[in-house]
Amino acid sequence: MNKEIFVELKNVRKVFGEVVALDNVNFSVRKGEIRGLLGENGAGKSTLMNILYGLYRPDKGQIFIEGKEVKIRSPFDSIKLGIGMVHQVSTLVPEFTAVENIILGTPEDKLTLPLRKESNRIEKMAEELGFEFPLNVKVRELPAGIKQKIEIVRALYRGAKLLILDEPTTSLVESEFQQLLKSLKMLVKKGVTVIFITHKIREVMEACDSVTVLRRGKVQGTLERKEMSKESLVKLMFMEKEIKVNESALPKVELPEVEKSKEPVCIIKNIEVEASEKTPGLKNVSFEVHGGEIFGIASVSGNGEKELAEAMIKPSILKSGDIIINGESIKGLPTLNVFSKGVFYTPEDRIKEGILPDGSIKENVLLGHHAEERFLKRNIFIDWEEVRKASEMVVKDYNVFTPNVEIAIRKLSGGNIQKVIIGRAFVNPIDFLVTHNPTSGLDISTVEFIFEKLVEIRNKGGAILWINEDLDELMILSDRIGVIHKGELKGIFNRDEFDKYKIGLLMIGG
Repeated sequence: MNKEIFVELKNVRKVFGEVVALDNVNFSVRKGEIRGLLGENGAGKSTLMNILYGLYRPDKGQIFIEGKEVKIRSPFDSIKLGIGMVHQVSTLVPEFTAVENIILGTPEDKLTLPLRKESNRIEKMAEELGFEFPLNVKVRELPAGIKQKIEIVRALYRGAKLLILDEPTTSLVESEFQQLLKSLKMLVKKGVTVIFITHKIREVMEACDSVTVLRRGKVQGTLERKEMSKESLVKLMFMEKEIKVNESALPKVELPEVEKSKEPVCIIKNIEVEASEKTPGLKNVSFEVHGGEIFGIASVSGNGEKELAEAMIKPSILKSGDIIINGESIKGLPTLNVFSKGVFYTPEDRIKEGILPDGSIKENVLLGHHAEERFLKRNIFIDWEEVRKASEMVVKDYNVFTPNVEIAIRKLSGGNIQKVIIGRAFVNPIDFLVTHNPTSGLDISTVEFIFEKLVEIRNKGGAILWINEDLDELMILSDRIGVIHKGELKGIFNRDEFDKYKIGLLMIGG
């Protein structure tokens, strides 16, 4: 392939405090290709692209667009240069419609402007990509997959010649992922260049013409499509570690036959949670989770799965129904009392719900364990030496990229923050684990480790309620899968009934 270079970054370096995020990185992308940017958590993928998009400024290095050196001080500069970015977390204004979000901040963004003309133009752009979404519905009412389509159209509406997608498949089911691939190929035919940030090897192999692999802030190599294999990509990502993967390039984990407990550890009995403008709540949901079982919940974000997770550790939100743990109702109990019943929880939103951003890693590992005897002196004072030992064990076991456990957790990458949260959950033996998207944003090495931990709990007779938007992952480990859509339980599949397309269809309301 001999295409002209569109963008080039030379000797880019970026340091956050004591963490070297990028170490003299050289990276270039040809016009009209889909370039994968692959790496483990903390590898520097998003940091590199945030520099190109103007969200960060490099401590050192140069940026060239079509051979000309440029200075990018903000996203306004990058947009003028034809660079658009779709972030992992939606940046749309919830109270605005799709059309309003798309024209926001452009010369057409005037209160007196009739929207019909621009709506027609936007509708045509969307149709050319195979996208369908309501133009005049408030974004807060739309699912994550539709929001992503709106953001892509917004970038193109602003004249993007280079489109950066940061972990674009986080909230997509299989059919939506395949539609995204078709749309990206259409974009390339129209002359748009795409950078596809991901930690998933399978996505790189299906979507990308070439891939650059980062590891610990350094480029490990760039492969063309014909050179890509699961083995070669794993080797570049992790070098010394051998990881076995399946056909979806996810970790291979054995799920042995285990006898389930006769009595369920958890009974969800006709529970209802009040709906609101932003959520459908829950409507008469019932199921059981036994010891020795991983019960997966498949759901597209915003369909009641978050309310289910919250109800498990904050049952006061129940409008009706009951939750029974080991034969005892927890209805109305405060969260601390629920934890005392042997329940532990890892939240979906690692930043808002999972950490104290300004607290150290050590302080964050202590969260939820602060009343436990092992971390107390004379049952009154925190034993910080014991906390430090536990924190260093989490850092070591979960390969958290940090110089020490005293550093503020907000200085870590998103994936490394998630590792700390997951590690914190496994500090003590677990009777019943409620875990919401625990592997979101994690590289294959850490996913493998978490899979093994979940299976270990299951094999020892523990019960797990695993809420996950990644159906491929659910199908690897779950003994049963329940599907929730618009707050209702649409069906439960036993392991021998798993079918990606049937389950995925129920997830999106089919």
